[in-house]
Amino acid sequence: NRDPSSVRETSYKPGITPARLDECLPAFVRESLREALPYFNRKMAGFISSEAVLIGIETRTSCPLRISRNEDYQSQSVRGLYPIGEGSGYAGGIISSALDGMNAAEAVLKKLG
Repeated sequence: NRDPSSVRETSYKPGITPARLDECLPAFVRESLREALPYFNRKMAGFISSEAVLIGIETRTSCPLRISRNEDYQSQSVRGLYPIGEGSGYAGGIISSALDGMNAAEAVLKKLG
């Protein structure tokens, strides 16, 4: 709950726009964060400190959009394009992205015979 004008510089390359999360987020999210942050600090000492800066608000754990694709993993609108992994909205991390890529590769191999 620091004043946004007092936020120190960060190494985050695109830069940041300071804001108070308690004014940006709905109550249920604020309360969840208030409960979770001390837990994070117990697991990773120093997570909460006078130098810490919490960066980012995401709408979901992966890409906030999903590119439509067919059962053969090809885009519904661009044949030959295989939207896979987190950036296409079909995975939420490195493991699920890898699995999505493997499944898409198998679909391509099947298509090629």
